[in-house]
Amino acid sequence: MNLLRQMFYKRKTLVIFTLGLSILEISFSLFWNSQVSTLVNLITARLTIPAFLILKAVITMGFCAGISYGVGVSTGWTAETMTHDLRMGYARYCIKLSPQEMLHINSGEYLSKLQNEISEITGYLSSSVFPIICDMIRFLGAFSFMVWLNPKLAFGTQIPVVFIMGYTVITSKVIGNAALKSQQANEKMNGYLDTLISAFPVLKLFQASSYFISSYSKVLQQWENNNVKEERVRAKLMTLSALISSLPLVILFLLGGYYVIHEEISLGTLYIFINLSGIVSSAMMNMPGRIGAFRRFTVNLARLKSSVILD
Repeated sequence: MNLLRQMFYKRKTLVIFTLGLSILEISFSLFWNSQVSTLVNLITARLTIPAFLILKAVITMGFCAGISYGVGVSTGWTAETMTHDLRMGYARYCIKLSPQEMLHINSGEYLSKLQNEISEITGYLSSSVFPIICDMIRFLGAFSFMVWLNPKLAFGTQIPVVFIMGYTVITSKVIGNAALKSQQANEKMNGYLDTLISAFPVLKLFQASSYFISSYSKVLQQWENNNVKEERVRAKLMTLSALISSLPLVILFLLGGYYVIHEEISLGTLYIFINLSGIVSSAMMNMPGRIGAFRRFTVNLARLKSSVILD
């Protein structure tokens, strides 16, 4: 994780700007929901809707769309900048190797870092790191707003989250272990590639290529089996996670409907809870797979940390 902290620190201005936009995005989203809630309450009471309320809601919606676009551009730009730093840091390390060090390098290991570890790290940075951070900001903002509106309804509908959290911890370990086995098989396969590169003349001289191909095929088959097993485990556990994550919404309809009938909350407030429940539940729904992918990401970082020089 030291490498990731260094990458974040080097581009701290971009990271802070992206996080600031995410906070601004959820703030405008909550303000938009409050505007719609007011309109729903006015319609329910059969009152005339002032023109300035409609205009304010339209302007707020425009700001939400603009900021959402800005968040997408900022996260993509920041992730690509960090991945560029990572590639250049690896190239800088390789260039600074002395001739004596270059004679003793493991070709397969360095080839693996270039084709596998760096590729997977850059892919995870672009597709997962900042989306996860932004989702957590939305989650905290939405849940805090729900607690401020009605603590009983907010906590009552999130009781299943305790069980979802327990399920998340268990499943993330299972997915993480499956990912680790796949990585270990991949590392073993790369070891055979290094043997091929370094011992190719000897293999050619003694006609040992058939033996090498047979051994390599077994290792390749082991990697394929572990990779397929990882994807199957992830799919099964994520499907059940999605099913469990729907429980808060079901409870929200039952408990929220009860409060509306007994006039403890307005229909507009219930609308806000229903609209924001997707932000809260989606963060939990995808958490097992995300934690498993994050563990794979940290393994790749650990393998690469000694081979990257960041200025």
